[in-house]
Amino acid sequence: MTSSTFSSSTSSPALSIWSPPDTPVTSATSAGSPQSSTFAFAFDIDGVLVRSKEALPGATEALRMLQQRNIPFIFLTNGGGSTEKHHVSLLAQRLGLPSLDERQFVQSHSPFHGLVPEFQDKNILVLGGVGDSIRNVAEAYGFRRVITSADMVKTFGAHVYPFLELEDHHHEEHGRLIEHRMPDGRVQISAILVWSSPRSWGLDLQLTMDLLLSEKGVFGTFSASNGDVTLPNHGYLQDGQPAIFFSNPDQTWATAFPLPRVAQGSWRHALQGIWDAQTNKADLSQAVTTYGKPVEATYVYAERVLQKWHKEIHGVDAPPIRHVYMVGDNPASDIQGANAFQSRHGSEWKSILVESGVYVKGTTPAFEPDHTVAGVKDAVNLATWMETEYWGSE
Repeated sequence: MTSSTFSSSTSSPALSIWSPPDTPVTSATSAGSPQSSTFAFAFDIDGVLVRSKEALPGATEALRMLQQRNIPFIFLTNGGGSTEKHHVSLLAQRLGLPSLDERQFVQSHSPFHGLVPEFQDKNILVLGGVGDSIRNVAEAYGFRRVITSADMVKTFGAHVYPFLELEDHHHEEHGRLIEHRMPDGRVQISAILVWSSPRSWGLDLQLTMDLLLSEKGVFGTFSASNGDVTLPNHGYLQDGQPAIFFSNPDQTWATAFPLPRVAQGSWRHALQGIWDAQTNKADLSQAVTTYGKPVEATYVYAERVLQKWHKEIHGVDAPPIRHVYMVGDNPASDIQGANAFQSRHGSEWKSILVESGVYVKGTTPAFEPDHTVAGVKDAVNLATWMETEYWGSE
C-alpha cells in the first residue's frame, strides 16, 4: 500500500507523513481485543467503501477489523430511496460482510422516522422515486396515509398540471384514488416529504406551490391571507399550510455521465425561485426543514444512532465515546459537517478525507479535514494508531 499524508488542524500528532503497515496496527492479531472502545467511526459509503457497486480496496478488511475489535461504527450517507434494511443488505453483499446491521445505517431520509408520531395518521405528500418505490418506503417507516404525485393526478385529473403528455402512462399505472378526504370530498395535506430527487419536476413544483399557498393544506384552495401586508411575512405561510421536509441538500451528484447531474438540492432552488417570483420573496424558510449531510440535524440523528449501537455492543455501562472519526470523500458534505458538529454526548468529532472518491488528490478542499489519507483502510489504521499510541498515552 502506498504511503499517505495527513494534515492536522487540531492537537493531533505532529507528523507530516504516515506510512500504514501491511496489517492494521490494532488488528485482531494484536495483544487481545478490548471489551469496549472509547472511539468510533462514521463512514460515508460511495467513494469510501464502494464505487460503482464494487468494494474499494481495503474496505472489507478495515470493517472486519473493527468488528473483531468491537469498535463501533455506523454508515452515514446522503443516499436513499429504499429502507435501511434493504440498503444495508446490499452493502453487506458488496463488502462480503453479512453481519452488518440495519441499526448501523443512516441515510438521507432516516430522520423521517422521527416524523412518524406527528404525521402517522395524517395525509402526507411524498416526492421522489420511481413507481411506488417511495410510497413503499414511507409505509415501511410507519406512515399510513401516503399520497404520491401520481395519486394527485389520478384523483384530480390531468388538468392538475397541463404538461403531462410524456408521463400519462406512469400516473395511470401507479396512481391511486386518494381515500382519506374531508367530508366535502376535498383533500388536506399535512406535510410534504421529499425522499429523493423528484422525477417530474414540473408536476411536483406545481403541487408543492399549490399547497404552500393553500388554506390549511386543502388542495385546490388559495389562502385569503396571502399578500396581506398587515400580517407577518405578508400573510404567506400564516394559514396552516403544510411544512416541507427535504432529505438531501446536494445540488448535483455524480453519475456515469462525465459531468455532474442536478439533484434534490437543485429542485429545492427551483422551488425557491418560483416562490420568490410569486410572493415577492416572502420568507419560505419557516416552512422548510432540511436533513442530509452537512446539515447539523443529520449529525445529531447519526450520533444518536451511534450511541445506541455503542451501548448495543458494549452495554449501557460502557465508557463514553471520546472521539468519532468521520471518514468521507466529499469535503462539502462529510468534512464540513463533521468539522462543524458539536456533540450532544461530549464526543469530539474528527474528519478524515479519503482520496478514493470525489475529492481530487492534490487540490485544496473547500473544507479542510483534520487528516487526509489515500483510502478507508488508511483512515482506520491512522485513527486506531492515534487512539492506542497517541491519545491512549495521555
